[in-house]
Amino acid sequence: MKKISVILPVYNGEKFLIDAMESVLKQNLIDFDFLICDDCSTDKSWDLINKYANHPNIKIFKNKINLGLFKTLNFLLSKTSTDLIHLWSQDDVMKPHCLQECIIFHEKHPDLLMSYSGRDYIDENGKLIELYQKDETPEVISSELYAYISAYWGCIAGNIANVTLTKKGIAKAGNFNENYEVSGDFEMWTRLSKNGDIGFLNQPLIFLRRHLGQLSRSYKSTYLSMKEDIPILLNINEMVADEHRKKVQICLTWKTQVIYFNEMLFLVFKKEINLATKCLFLLANHSNIFLLFFRWLLIRFLRTLKKDMWFYKNILHILK
Repeated sequence: MKKISVILPVYNGEKFLIDAMESVLKQNLIDFDFLICDDCSTDKSWDLINKYANHPNIKIFKNKINLGLFKTLNFLLSKTSTDLIHLWSQDDVMKPHCLQECIIFHEKHPDLLMSYSGRDYIDENGKLIELYQKDETPEVISSELYAYISAYWGCIAGNIANVTLTKKGIAKAGNFNENYEVSGDFEMWTRLSKNGDIGFLNQPLIFLRRHLGQLSRSYKSTYLSMKEDIPILLNINEMVADEHRKKVQICLTWKTQVIYFNEMLFLVFKKEINLATKCLFLLANHSNIFLLFFRWLLIRFLRTLKKDMWFYKNILHILK
């Protein structure tokens, strides 16, 4: 009986699509489902996908109109029959042992609602540009720890391609919220974490590709991420015990908001004044802009001295 499925939403992904699909088909694990849906691409993505139509592991679908990432993911989820579902991306490369390691991990921790792994980074030519650095995050992450990590680092998985969902997690928390444009993954992980533990495989199971065409690198996505992330971050306080909420708030104030302010200034630098203004108003709704500017200036100064992490750990006490 198959234990895991891979689902791949595709939109105008012809440049790296073959590498992404072939890396799944070259898994050490043989028995798995691979479901691919083209979201009405305008390039040659569908032609490339259609070449794999007769592969025994693969099922292909094509949306009649462009539905967007999260509607397409939900459609693919509805077509799966396995207990584990690994999300995949059209840009990235899966290491040969990825799916097998995901199965082993979830068999070790059968109550997890989802898991995510580490990743190495490659450039658009497939050249390794950054190796994964192991951290001290435990294998099992409680709701409270999830809230704390998210307040400091943002979206905990950082991507969809290193995430494995479970059928029981989806049954408890529901599907992706289709009203989101870019942060539906962050909202989904948060909802899952509210319903139970999530897992962390402290090893790199994929190569995540960095390239200029990514949505996450567009100027508009900077604003959209801020707009959609802020309500999620404000709601994670309810996942934390009363005595720890102050620490979470300090993380949001001194780390996350400072990053957002820096992104707003970057948009100004790039002469994206309209988007920068929208970001400024978003921040002004949740923080005193003058105090936020002071925090940004201080952290930037400390970073030039390579003392910002020391400040977070020894002055603010938000790092162990």
